Amino acid sequence: MIDHIPDDVLLEIFDFYRQDIDSDRQWRWKCVWFSLAHVCKKWRAVVFASATRLDLGIPVGPRKPRHIKTFLSCSLPILINYRCGYRDITGSALWRMRAVLKHCDRVRRISFEGTDANFDKFFKATNCPFPLLESLSLRFKHCSHPKIPDTFLRGPDLSDLHLRRLKMKLVSLTSVSGFLLSVTALTHLTLLINTPFSPSSGTSLLTCLQGMPSLRCLDLTITYKSRPSPPTPKDVVPLSKLSSFHYVGRCVNLDFLMAGISAPSLRDVNIRFFNEIWPPTVHLPRFINEMEECYHAVHVSFKNGDFHLSLLTQSECINRCKPCFKLGPFLKCSSESIIQISGALSMKFTTVEELRFAFDVYDNVFEIFIAWRRFLQRFPRVKAIRTERANNYSIAHILHQDHGNPDELSFLPVLEEIDLGEKPIDESQYGSQLAAFEPFLSARKQAGRQVNVFFRP
Repeated sequence: MIDHIPDDVLLEIFDFYRQDIDSDRQWRWKCVWFSLAHVCKKWRAVVFASATRLDLGIPVGPRKPRHIKTFLSCSLPILINYRCGYRDITGSALWRMRAVLKHCDRVRRISFEGTDANFDKFFKATNCPFPLLESLSLRFKHCSHPKIPDTFLRGPDLSDLHLRRLKMKLVSLTSVSGFLLSVTALTHLTLLINTPFSPSSGTSLLTCLQGMPSLRCLDLTITYKSRPSPPTPKDVVPLSKLSSFHYVGRCVNLDFLMAGISAPSLRDVNIRFFNEIWPPTVHLPRFINEMEECYHAVHVSFKNGDFHLSLLTQSECINRCKPCFKLGPFLKCSSESIIQISGALSMKFTTVEELRFAFDVYDNVFEIFIAWRRFLQRFPRVKAIRTERANNYSIAHILHQDHGNPDELSFLPVLEEIDLGEKPIDESQYGSQLAAFEPFLSARKQAGRQVNVFFRP
C-alpha cells in the first residue's frame, strides 16, 4: 500500500509530520528525519530530494553523533552545536569540531559557547570563508570579552558574510563592533550586552545598525546603566524593514537608542525595565508615534503594585491573539510614572476604541495611588470598557468622581458600554455592583449619552 503513494503526497505527509513535532530540536538536532529515510529506498529518495523543504541538516556537537561518517560523507548542510559551558573542548570533541569545520562550504548554522580557551580554538578553526552560513549564536563566559578576529568566518581575504541571523550573549560592544559592521545582510539580531553602556558604546551600536538595512527583528538586553548619560545622536538611523523590537534594560539606554532610530514598520514591541519605574523620556514618544500601526484596544493590568500595559490591533482582538505591543511589568509603579507612560503613548491612544482592565480584586492600591482620571483622559474614542478580576466598585468610583464639572462630558465622550465580566455567583454582589454605576449612568443619560452596563452570562 505504501509503495503506491505518489511522491508528492509522501512529501506533504513528511512535511506535515515535521511541523507537527513538538519542537524544532526534535526534528533537526535529534535527526527524526533520519528514521524516515531508513524506512525504504522510496522514502529515502523523497526525503533527500526535498532537503530544503524538509529542512534537513546534520547536527554535530561535543557528543559523538550516530553515523558520523555517513553524515559527513553526504552533501546535506551541517549544523554545529557546541554548547560546552565552562568545560574545555578536548580529545574527540575537539577533533570532531575541527573535522566538521573543514566542511566550511556546507555549514549552515553554528551555535557555540564556552571558555576563553574554547573560543580561542574555535576562532582558529574558523579562519576561512563560510559561504552558506545563515545563523550564528555565540555565548561568552561572564566577564570575559575576547575580541572577535577580523578573519572570523571570512578568512584572510575578508570575504563577504551572508549571515541572516545573529545571536550574541554576554558581550562587550567594544569587542564585537568590528564583526557587527561586517554582517550587513542580517535580518535578525539578538544582543545581550553586559558591560557599561558608555556614550561611545551607544554610538557604536547605532553605527552598526546603520549598516543593516534588511534588519527585521532586533532583540536587545543591556544590563548596565549609561555613565555618564549618552548625548543625543546627531543622525537618525532609518530601519524601514524592522518589524520586531524587544528590549530589556535601563530606560536611559533605551531613550538614547530611540533618539537615533526610526522604525515605522514596527508591529511587535516588548519593552521591560530593570527594577525601576519609568523615568522621564524625551525620545521614546517620537519613536512610538512614527509607527504606522493603529491599535484598537488597550489592556491594563495592575497587580501587587506592578503595572502592565498592552496594545492590541483590531485583528488581534477579533482573533483573540496575544498582543504584540507590550510594556512592562513596571515594578511598584507610581502615579506619575503611569502618567508618563500614557504620555509617551498618547498619540496611539487616540485610535483606541476598547479598554480592558485586569486588576487584583483585593488590591485597592490602583485606585488610591494612580490618577486614573488623568490616564483615562488619553482615550477620546473609547466605546467600550471591559473588566476582568477587577474591583468594580472602584471602577464605578473612578468613572463618577468629579461629576458635575463643566468638562464632565469630555471625559470618555463616546463611551457606549461597560462590560463587568462574568456574573457573580452571589446575587447580592450582582445587584450592588450594578448599583455602584448608577450615578455615572444617570448623569450620562441626562446628557443624552446613554451607557449600557452589564455582566456576561
